[in-house]
Amino acid sequence: MSDSPLISRRTLMQAAAIAAPLALTPDMLSAAGKPALRDAMILDPAIRYFNAANIAPTFRSVAAVHANETRAFQMDPSVERRALYPKAADALRERIAKRLNVTAQEIALVRNSSEANTVAVRGLALKAGDRIILTDHNHPSTWDSWKLRAEREGLDLHVVPVPVEAKSAQELFDGIAAAVTPNTKAIFLSHMSNISGIVYPMAEIAKLARSKNIWLHADGAQTFGWMQLDLAALGVDSYSGSTHKWLMGPLEGGMLYVKRERQAELQPIMMSHGYWLTDEANLNTAQKYEILGQRDDPRLMAFAATLDVLDGVGQAAIEQAARQRAASMRQALSAVPGAKPFGSGVDAITGPVITVAFPGRDVAALRAKLWQAKIATAASKISGAGAIRFSPHVYNSDDDVAAVIEGLRAGCPPLSLGGRRI
Repeated sequence: MSDSPLISRRTLMQAAAIAAPLALTPDMLSAAGKPALRDAMILDPAIRYFNAANIAPTFRSVAAVHANETRAFQMDPSVERRALYPKAADALRERIAKRLNVTAQEIALVRNSSEANTVAVRGLALKAGDRIILTDHNHPSTWDSWKLRAEREGLDLHVVPVPVEAKSAQELFDGIAAAVTPNTKAIFLSHMSNISGIVYPMAEIAKLARSKNIWLHADGAQTFGWMQLDLAALGVDSYSGSTHKWLMGPLEGGMLYVKRERQAELQPIMMSHGYWLTDEANLNTAQKYEILGQRDDPRLMAFAATLDVLDGVGQAAIEQAARQRAASMRQALSAVPGAKPFGSGVDAITGPVITVAFPGRDVAALRAKLWQAKIATAASKISGAGAIRFSPHVYNSDDDVAAVIEGLRAGCPPLSLGGRRI
């Protein structure tokens, strides 16, 4: 539960009554057996959920804080009561900054990674002929936004194919480095691919970008929440994150980090009333990127309540458990007849996204059979072929993975050719 004095005692008591009576500790995340953390979530016990890369379930305590604060807001939406939200926003920026080893002046509170990515895309000053480096695994919030801007302004978009079977960070680095030209002004990468789970070596790419005065943006939608992050050490110029994915928080919460010394180079995309401003001087910080009009103020409390849960467990423990679960599931999927998992499988450059092709199979029908067994996955494509994406997280159990394997084996009898099994 949140230790913030901005939430009433009554709200805290109501949230505590709804939350599962669990002490949140690292041992709740054991990759073996059933993680106890699962019992603290609202998620229907009948559903085996493998889609954290899209939306992850949240905790009872978080939902309770948000519901109660929303009710309190609607009961008294006066300007006087709403004065608590700028203070809550200040506290939240400080808290996020501490987790990421940066300063609060470098954090903007936005609605999700897509909004943060768009700020970074639209805010840079560029001219015709400037090169922007992307990959073919960029999220549409960067790829489509850059495409629109390039068409209007004559920019040179250079798309680097992601080597999904890469065996080293050097291979990933080399692909980006080879695309750099004297006209390159920005590199926009998904920190972890939501398609293959490939994790780019951002710190090494940042050194290259810094040496050539190239802006480096990391779309952290797929790393914010499960990975222990040190953005100062990572060296990126900007980074985005969402609360509703791996952080296991509320919808429509997110953050944008912009390095302090480069903020003058990135302009905001919209200026409205500064609802969360406590000081006009803060318009000279990353707060200028969040002046986007009225939003769901109670979401601030829900975001903070999510961090309460994660702090009780520990970010290092969360990353370790997420990696262990993904590695064991990847191994199990590799043993399913006819299954072809993509991605390198090398721990240093692989995260908890596993996309699996089933050559010769009706992938849509196979995924539908999994859902009939209440196994939630995501449809995907890789190399032009239909595939199923599994994104396991710390709440998934050994039994969950076993159910997936059983479902795939039942839906994937060996193909036959001329009466022979193949």
